[in-house]
Amino acid sequence: MLDFLVSGVFDRFPRMKVAYSEGQVGWMPFVLERADKIWEKRQGATATYGMTLEHPPSSYVADRIWGCIFDDVTGLRLRNEVGMGQITFEVDYPHADSTFPETLETATRLVEEAGLDQGEVDQLFRTNAIRAYGLERFGITS
Repeated sequence: MLDFLVSGVFDRFPRMKVAYSEGQVGWMPFVLERADKIWEKRQGATATYGMTLEHPPSSYVADRIWGCIFDDVTGLRLRNEVGMGQITFEVDYPHADSTFPETLETATRLVEEAGLDQGEVDQLFRTNAIRAYGLERFGITS
């Protein structure tokens, strides 16, 4: 994710989208915070470390980078740091660490433990994926 963010690829390809499957999202807030701090420190400095972005790295996440979760209450608790609109739910079947066949129970527990409201639940399980993958073009709406 950091390579995509600091390389300027989102400036060069403004319609590009990236989704991270099987990786959860709890790690994303720290990476975004750290990248923004480095970006801020390097503004106007001679040593930019290759980071010549016009805007902070985290500003490129909205509508461009999605994280997928199947059992990550920490990531959902930190949802505002990533952006609730950037998180989708996955089952991860048939992998050994999948939540299948207890996916419904796991999803219910995640929602309760993270304290999601109904709008956030709708985003997590439906509307974010529709937006991320452009499913409207197939008549699928939120």
